[in-house]
This record gives sequence, structure tokens and C-alpha cells, in this order.
Amino acid sequence: MDTDRRIRRIAIVGGGITGWLAAAALARKIGGHSSIHLVESPDTPVMGHAEATQPAFVELLRFLGIDQNDFIDKTQSTYCLGTRFVDWPAAGHSYWRPYGAFGALIERRPFYHFWHKARAAGLNPKVEFFSTEAAMAVTQRFIFPTNSLGVATQLRYGLHIDVALATRYLRTVAERAGVIRLERKVVSATRLPDGGIEQLEFEDGGSLRADLFLDNTGVRAQLIGEMLGNGFESWRQWLPCDRIVQAPAALEETRPPYVRIAAQPAGWQWRIPLQQVLSIGHVYSSAHQDDDAALAALQASAGAPLLADARVQTIDAGRRATFWDRNVIALGAAAGSVEPLAASNLHFASHVIFNLLDHFPGRQFDPANVASYNSALVEDCERIRDFILLHYCAAPRDDSPFWQHFSSVTLPPVVAERIAQYRASGRVVQRRQELYSDLDWFWVLDGSGVLPQDYDPLVDTVDFEQVKRLMLAVSQKVTADVSAAPTHDSFFATMNSRLGGARRAAAAVPG
Repeated sequence: MDTDRRIRRIAIVGGGITGWLAAAALARKIGGHSSIHLVESPDTPVMGHAEATQPAFVELLRFLGIDQNDFIDKTQSTYCLGTRFVDWPAAGHSYWRPYGAFGALIERRPFYHFWHKARAAGLNPKVEFFSTEAAMAVTQRFIFPTNSLGVATQLRYGLHIDVALATRYLRTVAERAGVIRLERKVVSATRLPDGGIEQLEFEDGGSLRADLFLDNTGVRAQLIGEMLGNGFESWRQWLPCDRIVQAPAALEETRPPYVRIAAQPAGWQWRIPLQQVLSIGHVYSSAHQDDDAALAALQASAGAPLLADARVQTIDAGRRATFWDRNVIALGAAAGSVEPLAASNLHFASHVIFNLLDHFPGRQFDPANVASYNSALVEDCERIRDFILLHYCAAPRDDSPFWQHFSSVTLPPVVAERIAQYRASGRVVQRRQELYSDLDWFWVLDGSGVLPQDYDPLVDTVDFEQVKRLMLAVSQKVTADVSAAPTHDSFFATMNSRLGGARRAAAAVPG
């Protein structure tokens, strides 16, 4: 009788950055106890497609034992301090959603409550006076929090990554840790008595048996959806954007350390700087704009010829009914997806990987453990949906049918309740720790022009003259830290020299 209940073999179906992140993390934690195979079809990587990441991605790199400087160098990444939303509340207006702290905690109350009172008192405080990340983004500066100067020691940052280069890097990390890559196409599977998957069958006649399967096959969800029949819950009624067209373009004069997101009549556009190119993308609703018009909008925003053919991608906003079904766990778009408005895809993928490690099973697949995993991930996924939706429904824009859609939509209860609570007292109430904090919600609500009718009454228990002195001290510290930081571009001296040489050579060629 086999008494060993440990997972001995794991099969990850589908590569890409999410698949190789999962493979590297599993190899790091249990590689000496389980064999890990990653099955993927041949694919041609598309260079110049960028994604922004949250600070959690940097923490995941540390967990994997990756040298950050080496990763930055080999993936042509840059640093990200947050997002600037342009024309989002209305044409000509913008706001920031930076990473990191805002002001200082005062008598256990978040700083934004005192911000509300300052406004009610007729003051006009600026975000960049109290957020180191926003202030550095405005001035296009950056510094590591571990710097020898002792400035900005709490700075939080993510990365702008070239997805193809980052995937290649993570694949190397995973394979060095023992992950076995199989270039195969899955066509069917044999099943266990309980309906789970026993063995994958490949197009070439080969097969792969495993104890645990991770389905990273995109929106198709080949294992958990097609084979196991696990349903999909669509969020199209709330989030109508279902297309992305993207391409690399020539860099601007400088690389800003933030993502620029500009509202459009049928969606929005991103601009993400990498070391050698600028990644631009146009996210839109096909019900409000056709593909040709979207491509034209992308080309117009580039201001110059694109450096490669534009790539079109479909988004299917929604989530899997359950993320863990028998011995199959969904990853990436097989689990759920939303548009990349808040750098959510890799943020959620990192969270899923850590949750999998926290709930890692034995071969008996304890139902309570599976239920705990599903419950946590369903709630996290829905709160991401709510946060994305907040950007639209809080914005006062109504200048096109796309934007008018959000004024008539019935909001999920959590979104409606939080907006109502914020309007009443400036509070953002969360029952548990979420992937987007109360401060993230504040940035969007405040930036969208949602003004509270009153501020938190507990603010009046603190001497406001002392609060104003503290605000002055915080703003002075932010100003000093920013002044001491170098420019963001200075971190890429080698690439700057190479690009500068290429530009001078091009300028010397007779027209």
C-alpha cells in the first residue's frame, strides 16, 4: 500500500511569464521533493510589449533569489513609481496613483482624513508634497531605498518590464532549478475516478502523468474549463473593454518612472518606457470602436512610425467559477483576467503563486484546504474587478457612449457601498487586507473629483495646528529626499550611450 501522500510530480500547461513565474517559485520551494514539468507550444516572442508591475513583483524576485540588477540589465526594465492618469476625470485634468505611503499616520488615522480637513479649511495641499513616489515621478527622479545617503528609505517601486525578455529570464531561472520544459501540444487527457486529470496526452503520441496540474492555457482554460467543465463568470456588463492593440515606438527624450494612462473616447491608452523602446497600447471596447479605428488611434498617439507591427489581443473580463478543481489549479487568464489598468495581471499572478504555496496540498487534496484557497482567491479576484471598475464609475466623464455606459450600470455592492461611505465621511472601509489598499481607493476617488461631504470626526480630536506643523515637516522631508535623488534616466547610462551613438549616426546620414 502506498502511504506516501506527497505531491511527487507537477505539470504546468502553458508558459509565458505567468507559467515560468510559477515554475520558478515552485522549484525554489519544493524542487528537491517534486519534479516539475512545463508544457508549452512553440511560440515566437514579441519584443517591446511592456507591462507595469506593482512592488509585490519586486518582492517575488527577491523570493526567487534573483539579483535585481541582473534582471534589470537582461530584461531592459525600468523603474515604476506609480501611474499618472491623464484626461481621466475630464479633458485637461490628471491625477496620480503612486506607490508607497501618503503623509504619516496620525493618532492611528490615515493621513488622507487630515487631507480632507485641510481642504475643508480652505487649504490647497498638493499630492506631491506628501508622497515621495509622486514627487519623484513628477521630477523624473529615482533612488533605491537602500541608498548610502539615507534618503527615501521607505520608497516603494515596481518595474516596467519587457514581457518577452522577462519570460526568457524566468525560464532560465526555472530550468537551472530543475524544471523540465516540454515543447508539446496537449490534445486530451485520461481521467481519475473522481474526474480529475491522471495523464496528459500529446499530439505527437507522448504523454505526461502528474499528481497536480496547473492550467495556464489562457482564456481557453483547456484543463479546468474544457476538460473539467469548470464554468466562467463574465464581467462584461461592468467592464466592456475587450481588445488591446499594442506596439513598440521610439523612446521620448526621457524615460519617466511611471505609467502614463490617457482616457480615450472608447477606452484608454498606456505609455510605458523600457530601456530601448516605448511600449504603447490602446485598450478599447469593440462595441464602441472597431479595430481599424483603434489602430489609427494607436498610430496617432505614437507621433512617429511604429517600430513593429501592432499586435491585437482579446480580453475576456471575468473569472473561473472556482480556481482549484480536484487536482487542477488555474493560473493567469485561465483563472481570470481584467484589463491592465492597475498593473493587475502580474500582481494577481504573484498573489496566486504565494497562495498556492500557502495551501500546497498532499495527494489527498484535503477539501477544507481547497475550499480555503478558492474562497480567498474568489474574493481577491472580485476586489480587483471592483477596483478597476472604480476608475470608470468614479470619473465624471460622459462625453461618449463608452463613458456614458458607466453612469447607467448597476454597480457591485462593494463598489456602491465604498463610494457612498467615502462621499459621506471620506472613509474607505475594508474588511480584510486586499491587493489594493484603502489608500489606492483614495487616490482614485480623490483624483476623480469625488469630494466627501464631511471628514472623519476623529480628526477633530487632534490639535490641527500640530497637524499643520507635521504636514510641513513631511513636505520638507519629501522635498529634501527628491532633491538628493538622481534622475531616473541616469540608471541606464550604458543604454543611454548606445542609443546616443545610434542617434548621432542616424543624424549624420545625408537625407
